[in-house]
Amino acid sequence: MAEEFMAFGRRKQKEQVPPVPAVDWRGVRRFTVGMDEREIVVRSRKQFTQGPRAIRVPGRDGAARIYAPCAYLGPKNFGDLDPTVYEDAEFHRLLCVLDQPVERDGEDVYHVRDAQSEIIGTIRRIPPTNRLVRHTWRMDQPGRSTIVARNKWVRKDAKGVAVAALDSTLDLILRSNGDGGAVSRGRELEWETEDGEFVMYSSGFGGYNMNLEIEIEARWLDRRLAFAYATLRDTPV
Repeated sequence: MAEEFMAFGRRKQKEQVPPVPAVDWRGVRRFTVGMDEREIVVRSRKQFTQGPRAIRVPGRDGAARIYAPCAYLGPKNFGDLDPTVYEDAEFHRLLCVLDQPVERDGEDVYHVRDAQSEIIGTIRRIPPTNRLVRHTWRMDQPGRSTIVARNKWVRKDAKGVAVAALDSTLDLILRSNGDGGAVSRGRELEWETEDGEFVMYSSGFGGYNMNLEIEIEARWLDRRLAFAYATLRDTPV
C-alpha cells in the first residue's frame, strides 16, 4: 500500500508541473534543440522535465530555467534528426522541410521548402580545400547576399591554421569517445554575408538533445533556414 501511495504521489507531482507554453518562431533570436523543458528540484537536485523534441528558446520562469518550444521536429528518421519541422506538437502544421542533398560541383545542396513545397532557400555543404581544415557551409536566402559560415578560429597565418586544425581534431576525439564524458562545445561558426554583415553564430555539432546552440543577429534572416540547419549533424565526413 505504501508503494502504491508513493507511486501515486510521484504521478501527482509530475502532473502538477505545467508544460512550458510555445512561443512564436518568427522572432526567435536564440535557440537550441532538445527535449529538456523546465527546471525542477527533486531531492535537492536540479533536474529538467521533458517535452517533445523541439526547437527551444532558453528563458526563465522566476528563478527556474526553461526552454520554450517554438517549433517541433518531426518523428521520422533521417540520420540523427528528422528533416521536417512543424508548428505544432501534433505534426499537423508543417513549417519547413529539408530535402535530401543533391550533389552539384562537389557540393551537397539541401533545398529548404515551406508548407506549400516552395523552395525558400538552400543550405550548401562545401568540401574542404585541404587536410588542415574542415568543410564549410553556405546559406542562400532569396533577395539576400549569400551567407558564409566561417570557423570562429580562422586566421590568415600558418600558425593559426595549425592551431585550428589541432583544436578541430581534439574536438572530434572528444565527440567520438563514446563513454558519455565528452565535454566539447563542438564546432563554433560565425555566419556572415559575403558583403560583411554578421547574420548568426552557431556552436555545437547537432544531435539528439541540446548539442547545438544558435544565436541570430540579422532580423531579416528567415528562421526556417536556421531551423533546417539545426536538423543537420555537422560531422567531419
